[in-house]
Amino acid sequence: MELDQFTGRPCKSSLAFEFLPKKKEKLDLASAAKQLRMAKVEVEVETPVLLMVKLEGTDLSLFRNGKIMVKETREEAKAREKAEKLLKLLKTGRG
Repeated sequence: MELDQFTGRPCKSSLAFEFLPKKKEKLDLASAAKQLRMAKVEVEVETPVLLMVKLEGTDLSLFRNGKIMVKETREEAKAREKAEKLLKLLKTGRG
């Protein structure tokens, strides 16, 4: 997945920026968690529908449907940078 396959917008209910996939996704979060741990990313919560990770000091959530939520910002540029880094790690398994 690449970030241009997502629609970005500020989250309506919290201080966060979210990226929604333009097409339907169903991610294997167990595999994603394993890849992220191998890349030394802290996986704080792992469930079948949600991963909560800390990437370079920023909290992100990755949902099974492909949605990415970057917490504590409404700045698109900052959120985009973190979401792109997350997708790169999932694609390559390294930073």
